[in-house]
Amino acid sequence: PDSHLIDTAAAKITIQNEAVVKKILSDNTTKIGAFYSSCLDTVTLSSLGLTPLADLIKAIRSVNTTLDLLAVVGELAKYGVPAFVDIKARPGNANATENALFGLRAPLPLSRRDYTVPAYWNSIKGDYEVYIASVLQLAGYTVEQAVAAVPVITRFEQTLEGFALSRHEEKKAEASPYTVFNYCELDEKYPLLIGSWLKANGFNVRDQCGGSNDWVGFHYLTYFDKTEAFLKNTTLDDLRTIVEYKLIHASSEYLTPEFRTANWNFFSKRNPFGEAVEPTREQFCVKEVGDVLGELLGQEFIDAVWSPGTAKTADELVKTLMSSFSTGIATADWLDNSTRANAQTKLSKYVHLVGGPENPQLYPTLTVDSKTYLKNRWKVSQVNIDTNLKLNGQPVDKHKFNTPPQNLDARYFELENKILFPAGILQAPYFDLKYDAAQNFGGIGVVIGHEITHGFDHRFRYYDGDGKLNPWWSNATDIAFNTKAQCISDQYANFVVKSDLTGNELGKLNPRVSLGETIADNGGIKASFRAYHEYLKKFPSQYTEETGDKLFYLSYAQVWCSKYTDSFLRESLHRKHPPNRYRVTGALQNNAEFARVFKCPTDSNLNPSKKCLLWE
Repeated sequence: PDSHLIDTAAAKITIQNEAVVKKILSDNTTKIGAFYSSCLDTVTLSSLGLTPLADLIKAIRSVNTTLDLLAVVGELAKYGVPAFVDIKARPGNANATENALFGLRAPLPLSRRDYTVPAYWNSIKGDYEVYIASVLQLAGYTVEQAVAAVPVITRFEQTLEGFALSRHEEKKAEASPYTVFNYCELDEKYPLLIGSWLKANGFNVRDQCGGSNDWVGFHYLTYFDKTEAFLKNTTLDDLRTIVEYKLIHASSEYLTPEFRTANWNFFSKRNPFGEAVEPTREQFCVKEVGDVLGELLGQEFIDAVWSPGTAKTADELVKTLMSSFSTGIATADWLDNSTRANAQTKLSKYVHLVGGPENPQLYPTLTVDSKTYLKNRWKVSQVNIDTNLKLNGQPVDKHKFNTPPQNLDARYFELENKILFPAGILQAPYFDLKYDAAQNFGGIGVVIGHEITHGFDHRFRYYDGDGKLNPWWSNATDIAFNTKAQCISDQYANFVVKSDLTGNELGKLNPRVSLGETIADNGGIKASFRAYHEYLKKFPSQYTEETGDKLFYLSYAQVWCSKYTDSFLRESLHRKHPPNRYRVTGALQNNAEFARVFKCPTDSNLNPSKKCLLWE
């Protein structure tokens, strides 16, 4: 459709899920209904204007020292406004069974690539400057004041991003031992950057210095060292401007419709993965409820679409796929006995969750006012931050459902060694209780196999069954894995992506970026096909074997059916998920069973004689 940059089977499920959600939200007597109403009420939002931010802007403008300003920044962080640092409780690589606090850099409005690659910065700079000036003027700045503020803000953001590690460097650092400081040491070493944040969030930086959990871990320090010095050397006036913009930008989607449109015009309209036209207010607010109160909404969603039969069948499918993948490990001739045993141990420790959370966050103390949209968001943010920080020192809950149930998603979490399948994806065309087994195994079965395989892809294979970075590969099998993975990488590097609209060549895939997904695609379809045939031994099909096999592969292809704009495809060349057509083609080229079922001639497009074989 003209309003979208993509058209896929998954997008159709999203629309279907949204219809269910809209019906749920029509009851404004519930917390989620009241929140939804507060988002829809543009009359009140327009009359309030900038009023919701007035006290915070006054606090920013009235401070007399940099330290006092950073104390305000720490307060803003509780409202979901990114500070210059973020501190969160999460599992550590050294001990993935217990949560600990870790210091992280806070996000900036643009991507690292936009700030640091001259070609990208030059292409985006003018539009970003227009956006900054527009929201500042909507917030009451004169044209002259807004124009003067723009270079102060952009220079600061570019410099700050320059202190950060690249994504590759960051991942490498996170795999290494981390450095810890207690709260007192942090207040002394980083008074502006971290001490102010800790105080604002209730940490005692004077007395909490010797307890077993009174510390924060850091995987890298250069960013924090440089940012502390940078904050110290930036003038108070400039910092006021930067912090005020942080607040206005972070709130821009939730103020008047004019603010939201300004935000969309820059961040979504130019985004090849965004919408082609600005969503209606209703569409925006439906998404908002899911983003902000996802688990609360999810309980209502599960009640509407879920059934005991669905839960039982989905759970059995996961177990069948786990057994099939175990068979693949057992028969892999390139694994030696010790590595094979380690792989089986890791697989046996997988946690799998389907549907939704056992103990959802229902926000029992939260009060929602249908007339105070932004303040409602702030309240939720405060609850979420407090809830997260209280996890410090607590055991990791591997049964936490990390994705709202209504989302069309599926994930593997390496630190918890967990696979997750929300109710939102357990629907047609991926899954249906009325489907023949071939359709379910070709649809959701391949997705399940894909997520299982992620635990054994080129990145996550280094984590053990407890979620720890723990080398469990022998040298010989490590070399064998890399050789096999390189074959897949080389195969996808040769794919020429063509326009779905004109057939013109748009470029080639980046196999280094997409390797994890392509390994999982290849492993997932093979594990699911084997699982399907194991299932048939207990529950024979109404179809002949040939028809059932063809139905399996047809179902697989149909769930990935898609059509994209050229801009979307060009951007996909550099992202971890290749366009769907090439995900299907790549996995089928390496699949001897597919070639047998459809009698593909040797060296035809979908049956090359050279096949890349890893997880079979």
